[in-house]
Amino acid sequence: MARRTCFYSLMVVFSLLTTVQAQFEQQEDNATQGRELFLHQWQPNDPLSPNGDGLGPLFNGKGCVNCHSLGGVGGSGDKTHNAQFLSFLPEAGDFTERTAKKFLGNLHRMHPDFVDKEGRFSLGVLLHRESTNPDYASKHADVTATLPTTTQSKARIRKMLTRRDLPLIDALPLNLVMFHEGIQYAMAERNPPQLFGVNDIDKKISDADLDALVEMQKASNNGVSGRKSGRFGWRGQMKDLDLFIKGACATELGLQVHEFHQTKDPLKPDYELEGSDLTGEQVDSLIQYVRSLPRPEQVLPENYEEKQEIIQGEQLFTAVGCAECHVSNVGTLKGVYSDFLLHDMGRLFEDPIPAEPLPEITISENMDVISGYHGMVRRKPSPLLAVDQDHHKEFRTPPLWGVADSAPYMHDGRAHSLRGAIEWHDGEARTSARRFALMSEENQYSLIQFLQTLKAPKSAEEAPPGISATASLDESLDR
Repeated sequence: MARRTCFYSLMVVFSLLTTVQAQFEQQEDNATQGRELFLHQWQPNDPLSPNGDGLGPLFNGKGCVNCHSLGGVGGSGDKTHNAQFLSFLPEAGDFTERTAKKFLGNLHRMHPDFVDKEGRFSLGVLLHRESTNPDYASKHADVTATLPTTTQSKARIRKMLTRRDLPLIDALPLNLVMFHEGIQYAMAERNPPQLFGVNDIDKKISDADLDALVEMQKASNNGVSGRKSGRFGWRGQMKDLDLFIKGACATELGLQVHEFHQTKDPLKPDYELEGSDLTGEQVDSLIQYVRSLPRPEQVLPENYEEKQEIIQGEQLFTAVGCAECHVSNVGTLKGVYSDFLLHDMGRLFEDPIPAEPLPEITISENMDVISGYHGMVRRKPSPLLAVDQDHHKEFRTPPLWGVADSAPYMHDGRAHSLRGAIEWHDGEARTSARRFALMSEENQYSLIQFLQTLKAPKSAEEAPPGISATASLDESLDR
């Protein structure tokens, strides 16, 4: 009897081991297929999307790797791959039914994604760099041309300054572009973030960990007070990593998935794809691959004196206050250097699109694309169109792991070097930036050398030839 029981026990264990092995092999297969999709250079009517239309019609790159290659496949992107946004500057005013209809019509003619079928508008839309439509390039050039400086444009902009707490037109840190049908438009940009270690960010940090950081900063009374949002995106606009990846498929490549529509073509606003460009299996494998990307790592020098300088640099990093937002360890995640909270970065970071908290997303088939960026919150024209300005200067603290291999820096790639990135800090980080400026050159060098040890993972795959972009570290470009 005992032998029979032992035999059955062994059979159960063998069965469990076989199941675990099969699951492991399936995950490996999924990650392999996902890698191929991540590296794939998509084309219109691509054979990999037989139920869709392939690339586009609007896109920012022909493959995921095109925008995520610095430091290896899955890294950040250079400034030429920045995502561009078209926004309008809302002004206070009362709406009647007639004027609201006219306002929405004007927005819709500029870009169909500004207004949905229910008559709700967004403050900003993704303005893609490329299209499968050859006529799109001239449209893009017209919309993104800098607003001419005239007496009329100065007078019009001056009326907006009081709401934006800026005393001079020359101080308006916005890229103003087209003024069309009574609406002033502006441009904003977002630099592609690195994807290394995103699975750890998703799995090893709890909401309670972030809540604790919020309360700790409130109690510190040092001017740093972060606001909780999601963990992914420059505005922390997404909590769900899987949705963040799916939204990128639809927005950046025009690859429609089950959950998200591809972006509408402003030159063909009535065109709608009925199927999906990616199957559920393809999407799952792509997500599996992105989640499998290795985390960045700190690489310390072997020389004792050089290592001591790195230790001193990290101590200075903490002493000047950088570590109040760039927290080294969050939850069970070590060496990430972020609090994943939104902070007011000052007037030089004024953005036409506010960092509004996105509502909880209820998944339905073929949703409008709202997953990737802020400004996609839909609203009805109200008696007062002006939006609360408190959130226009807020950005999420980016993780500094891998920072040595992820230039350019800041949300729009405005800083070409680590020194430049530190000097750009303002708002809640102004005191820390001033402390850095008052340090000796020797101490500044030590702090920056510490940051230079935070590398992309050694195991990251090298980007294919013709894809990899070399980031500039020329500090003179920051001045």
